[in-house]
Amino acid sequence: MSSLENGKNCFPMRFAHRGLAQHAPENTIDAFQAAVDYGCEGIELDVRLSKDGVAMVVHDDNLNRMTDGRITSHISDLTAEEICSAAIPYAGHLLPFHPPVPYSEGEGSARTFSEEEKEYFRKVDTRVTHPSTFAQVDEWFTDVDADVVIEIELCAPGTFRAIYPILKKSPNCSRYIVFSGHWEILYEMQEVLQAGGVPEGLRTGANFCRLDERKLAFIREAGLYEVGLNDFWFTKEDVDLLAGMGVKVFSNLGDYPEWWRELQTLGVEGFKTNYAEAYTSWLEYGVK
Repeated sequence: MSSLENGKNCFPMRFAHRGLAQHAPENTIDAFQAAVDYGCEGIELDVRLSKDGVAMVVHDDNLNRMTDGRITSHISDLTAEEICSAAIPYAGHLLPFHPPVPYSEGEGSARTFSEEEKEYFRKVDTRVTHPSTFAQVDEWFTDVDADVVIEIELCAPGTFRAIYPILKKSPNCSRYIVFSGHWEILYEMQEVLQAGGVPEGLRTGANFCRLDERKLAFIREAGLYEVGLNDFWFTKEDVDLLAGMGVKVFSNLGDYPEWWRELQTLGVEGFKTNYAEAYTSWLEYGVK
């Protein structure tokens, strides 16, 4: 895996969080393709289970936000067919190209749009897209001829059991990192992998935000490839500690220049960002 090079420096891999959401609604194949086209080294996506047990690529536990309130049912109460048929409008669901300003510690998360803004956007952008199953994303990824890694975040119990048969057959396994921030799901992953074996090339991780003794013990036992930690919640010492265990650190978001500047000193492997293009511009013109 290669990182963006700028002069003498080598920067963390850029993982487009839920795809490049300035160009298409989050967690859609359109957003993932936009990230590939832009040249991101990585993409992060989220997986939940439908009512009929199909792994769906969605973040929230319902479709309320992504359908502007048209569908309020929980993902687990809808079939895969119903979820895939849900219309997700581009209008009002594209992130701005730059993080909210003024920049300050703790800011930089995805902004929301007012009802007036959404109505305006609907008049000027009538495009829609749809959610996908993980199997559909895997099929799309098979045809992606680029050096891209996908982080698969498991958001609900049962999701790893659902994607495991797909991973076992997928030609993309060596380009996947499967992880979660939920203990129940992490234990589920370990149970399934111990029983059925690790698909060739597959890497695993955990989103721990910050470290403690319980998490370090789990990391040692599970043989993880990477750990996700939150901005300003970890130090170079934490990165070095994990490196000594053979574990990479991926930074979670932190979409503001104060963190971007700090990030370059820590030696992390990757950076999940909602603003890959703005971050890249900062790398090219803002690094001092």
